[in-house]
Amino acid sequence: MNIGIDIRAIGHQRTGDETYTLQLIKSLARVDKKNTYFLYTSASTDKDIDKIKNLLNIKNKNFKIRSVKSMNRFLWTAWALPQQAKKDKADILHVQYITPLFATHNLKIITTIHDVSFARYPQFIDKKDLWLLKLFIPLSLGRADKIIAVSEFTKQEIIDVYNIKKDKIEVIYNGGVAQEFLKEYSQEKVLRFKEKYDIIKPYLLYLGTLQPRKNIPFLIKAFVQLKKQYKGNELIDNLELVLRGSRNGHNYDQEIDIVLEKINQKNKQIYKQIKFIGYISNKEAPLVFAGAEVFCFPSMYEGFGLPLLEAMAMQTPTVASDIKCFEEIADSSSLLAKENDLDDWTKKLYDIIINKDLQNKYIKLGQSRVADFSWDKNAQETIQLYNIIN
Repeated sequence: MNIGIDIRAIGHQRTGDETYTLQLIKSLARVDKKNTYFLYTSASTDKDIDKIKNLLNIKNKNFKIRSVKSMNRFLWTAWALPQQAKKDKADILHVQYITPLFATHNLKIITTIHDVSFARYPQFIDKKDLWLLKLFIPLSLGRADKIIAVSEFTKQEIIDVYNIKKDKIEVIYNGGVAQEFLKEYSQEKVLRFKEKYDIIKPYLLYLGTLQPRKNIPFLIKAFVQLKKQYKGNELIDNLELVLRGSRNGHNYDQEIDIVLEKINQKNKQIYKQIKFIGYISNKEAPLVFAGAEVFCFPSMYEGFGLPLLEAMAMQTPTVASDIKCFEEIADSSSLLAKENDLDDWTKKLYDIIINKDLQNKYIKLGQSRVADFSWDKNAQETIQLYNIIN
């Protein structure tokens, strides 16, 4: 088979979408030497294409990167992408979310849907983006020959929101963690990382985008309440909150700045203990987990929640909101706190920071749970789907 894959997410610091694309391609290269893969990118300069090649680090001759040019994103998806797929005699085209609605040859199309947060929380989405999603997602789901959902929760959401027949949707779990999270890192290397980012004291960690549905203002409030409620406890007094994510990123939650300014006015000491370290590379991500006391994931909506597994792999206990997706993916290996309940979050953060036995319990459960997921398994199941529809 000739298989085309949209890899535009690679090299753009798009967290979940980029991680999925990058790890899927790497795993396909490990398990499939037979089919030919055309990797379609909108990158056009030698520098950008070399960056993608370095990130993928694939030597296989059956994987070919194609630079596809177009005037804008809409025409790239609608016209340039299917035209290039036709030139390459692709049998299957695999994209994420929005599909080419028209193809000039007998092209089978698969789309991966990570979540439908834009339908459940439209108030958190930029108006232009929301208009495009409302217009094109229903059409794309109708055009796709198969839909990949990254969890049972996401599959049910697609059925509920878009009235898609369940047999059109295949659940293929994200593969867990990248190879970088399966290595051991010395305390010295973790310490050097912390010094680089001026992280001196013990810290709670959040890693991900800073979009509204991630609920970062709530996490900051929970951190402040923890500091105030248990003031005088040395572990709590020294604790910092480290947030990894770009404040210049797409759809940044402006409420974060409002909450921070109020804290700065009322308690400068706590304000100084909240640190944003921006975007860090995939190579450094395991180190920020390894150095953390607890990973916090207060999100109101997720389709999978890959950072949960990354924390587990690095033996970092996790506290997450008790949303359905996390119940499915964590499967009792994370301490779940009531969504948007400050008192419950404060108590559970305190418990897991103070109680070493509780920490060890969730570390062990996490190590067991993360072993249930594999990118090679994800790739094998994806190939099976390619074979079914071809």
